[in-house]
Amino acid sequence: MKKIIPIIALSFTLMACSHHTYTVTNGNAEYNSNTKVISGKQNNSKTSEPLQIRKKMPEMVGSQQLSAMPDATAFRMSGDYANNVAVTLGPNGELLYFPAPTDITADSEPVELVDGWWLNNQGLGPNSVFTKYTFAEYASLPEVPSVEQLKLSVIPGAKVTDFMELPFKIGNTSQNIEEIKNFIKGQ
Repeated sequence: MKKIIPIIALSFTLMACSHHTYTVTNGNAEYNSNTKVISGKQNNSKTSEPLQIRKKMPEMVGSQQLSAMPDATAFRMSGDYANNVAVTLGPNGELLYFPAPTDITADSEPVELVDGWWLNNQGLGPNSVFTKYTFAEYASLPEVPSVEQLKLSVIPGAKVTDFMELPFKIGNTSQNIEEIKNFIKGQ
């Protein structure tokens, strides 16, 4: 029995070390294990070409990740919506994520990087869409809009078109903007 416990612990540790690349098609995620970084293309066409998400492989020391902080992410969008609050929709159009007005601060606004990429400071994901609410308008609301109001506020066609994990932790982005830009240029 004492020999089985370390083997089980090692098995769980090794399973936690897998690398993933995500391809999102019409809101449904497909997970492809042990795949390296893929190239993302801006999806402006009306075809069913899948949105590709770039995901870097985690920094590893032995079998443990260096930090528990999540990786920072960057995104491209279908238009100039950098000043608009985003929400995330599920495959059936259900509202999966939306911020409270108190969650929106000056630190929530994305930071322009290079080549149409923006640093994600709001918690956007590959299925995020942009609303008509500006950051200032949304932050001044007395309460969270209803699900119906949020769905009606979505700007048609305003969405995340490309999404990438960055080799920087969320808490380290402001002091690494130039390094992040250089990383993106190298992709």
